[in-house]
Amino acid sequence: MRRIAWGVGGLAVLLAAAYTGYWFYLAGVIREQMTPWVEARRAQGVDIKWQAVHIGGFPLAIRLSFDRFDAAAAKPLPYDMNATDIAFWSAPWDLRQWHFSAPDGARVDLLLSSAGFDAKTLDGTVSVPLQPGGTADIDADGLDGRGVAHGLGIDSVHVALQQPATPPRTDHDPTLLVSFDVKGAHLRGAPAPFGTTIQDFAATATIDGTIKPAPLPQMLDAWRKEGGAIDIAEAHLAWDRLDIDANGTLALDDDLQPLAALTATVKGQNEIVDAAVSAGALPEGDARMARTILDMIAQQGDDGRKQIRLPISAQNRRLYLGPAAIAKIPTIDWR
Repeated sequence: MRRIAWGVGGLAVLLAAAYTGYWFYLAGVIREQMTPWVEARRAQGVDIKWQAVHIGGFPLAIRLSFDRFDAAAAKPLPYDMNATDIAFWSAPWDLRQWHFSAPDGARVDLLLSSAGFDAKTLDGTVSVPLQPGGTADIDADGLDGRGVAHGLGIDSVHVALQQPATPPRTDHDPTLLVSFDVKGAHLRGAPAPFGTTIQDFAATATIDGTIKPAPLPQMLDAWRKEGGAIDIAEAHLAWDRLDIDANGTLALDDDLQPLAALTATVKGQNEIVDAAVSAGALPEGDARMARTILDMIAQQGDDGRKQIRLPISAQNRRLYLGPAAIAKIPTIDWR
């Protein structure tokens, strides 16, 4: 028994020594390959840079801690993310998935800085390299909007991104698969009877068409001309008494204004009409007719509330619930 114990102990020591050697060897390889890896990503359109990096995490992880980290890319959607302090870590025996965390927050610019958010915390997972077939899951808390998103505050958001395993060959092939879930979106103002907080907004969608770097109006126009569209597999909106589940397609018209063709189940449809009247987008006379039409086609739902299943569309800067035009859509200035 004593010999067995000594043998097991000796084997444990050898395995520990071997693993220690493997960990330090792997850390050295990663340090040596970081510059070539960054250069390869830059050739693919992803620019990554930092002020300093520290490698640690022994024994159960490889941890890369960055100071003044910045990552920017022109496709599939233009973005720029920077954080004063961010760490990436992975299990030494599986370097395909990396977790990341920016506990002091991060700044994210989208669509060539036309919109952006400052997040109090940012973390998630990403596959490396994030190329065809790659994925990213991102969680952020305490977001404040900038640019086009100025005045929008978000309690928390989860975003999942996946690039198709096969790169797009035509303008109608998917460029990016996106799903998100926004909890607590706070608006600067909202027409009565709605409050200024959207409780939940979630969607799963596919972005089709090639996105080419350019100033935002030119980028959107080129995307539109080449058949760009967003195919929504499912979407959900909960805003006070309004509850919508929908699917369909979004696009842009010749003036870069929204086009929509959706099929939706709506609860609280009269609240939409009331909001349109409150915002001055719908005269009261037209609103009475819209309420009458919507009430005629409403049915009792499983929860006892009236609901309607009908198309929701947007064209010529008007929003339609079924055949009823319920609001004018403000012109979006993309400059």
